[in-house]
Amino acid sequence: MTVRRYQQGDEPQIQALFQKTFHQERPLQAWEWKFKNNPKHENPFILVFEEEGTILGHISLWLMDAYMKGQKAKVGVRVDTMVDPEARGKGIYKKLNDALVEEAAKDGITYLYGFPAPKAKELFLRYTGASHLTDMPRWMYVQKPVSLLAAKFAPLKALKSFDRLYAKIRGTKTREHDYKVKEITQCDEDFDRLAEKTKHTADGLVVRDAEYLNWRYFQHPAHTYKMTALYKNNELAGYVVTNQKAGTFINGMIVDWLAVDDSTGAVLLDEALQVLSDADVVQSWALPHTWAAQTMKAKGFVHKDSPMPLVGKEIDPEQTDMNDPAKWFITPGDVDSY
Repeated sequence: MTVRRYQQGDEPQIQALFQKTFHQERPLQAWEWKFKNNPKHENPFILVFEEEGTILGHISLWLMDAYMKGQKAKVGVRVDTMVDPEARGKGIYKKLNDALVEEAAKDGITYLYGFPAPKAKELFLRYTGASHLTDMPRWMYVQKPVSLLAAKFAPLKALKSFDRLYAKIRGTKTREHDYKVKEITQCDEDFDRLAEKTKHTADGLVVRDAEYLNWRYFQHPAHTYKMTALYKNNELAGYVVTNQKAGTFINGMIVDWLAVDDSTGAVLLDEALQVLSDADVVQSWALPHTWAAQTMKAKGFVHKDSPMPLVGKEIDPEQTDMNDPAKWFITPGDVDSY
């Protein structure tokens, strides 16, 4: 029984374990996008627990560059932690987490964070000394209340026309501005400059440079995103990434955004709502202290709930003060599931 680093050829067993643990299939293309195509990965950061040639456990990091107090550092988002249901009780989860902290230190990773399910959170805190920073607030803006209710109460579908009346009463409240609005299909060096300009947005935030953004949003094998950017005097002032999914209702999502100042952020939100005008509801995450939360609040978004814990673990002992949620700027795009 041993914990070891990923080796080429482990993919079939990893994929089979994923399906067995989470009861869903994951295309190999999605695994490759996350771990092999990520421009911030030299090699996949994956640890497996192996017994007699069989992989019974798995833990991994989604590596990113981050600005930590304005300086670039390597951080890891903890993802895809799994133990074969038939092998539980062998201490595999603890061994994987112990090895994760040790290997992360060897690789020069500064900080680990993640958004675990309740049981995984409990064990991560217990075995690694990680901290529960907060629960991520989810913000919601209802654009079509009747359509949203009709998703639960079918007879209300006949009243959907009242959504148009609601929109007129509420008004769009779109502010006038002098930015040039542009849809982006590939990020260029303007986004590198924007990342540098905004590196003090928080003490901790992912480096949203062109290389990262192109991989994250334009090379994703499963999700389709739309990026809208604002320019002033031919300089990029901010961008917003949205997507929209139709199910029982149309859910719009502000997945990621970045702005040089609060006023730019307000215009970005207006533009995002224009892009998502067909959505019944628009949602996003934002920590309360950030300009993103304040901008959404001012627009009429409400704090719906806080369903996902944010857990952090410092690897560099000089980063203990980063266990404060007020130090971070986090969006749904910082998670692999959005």
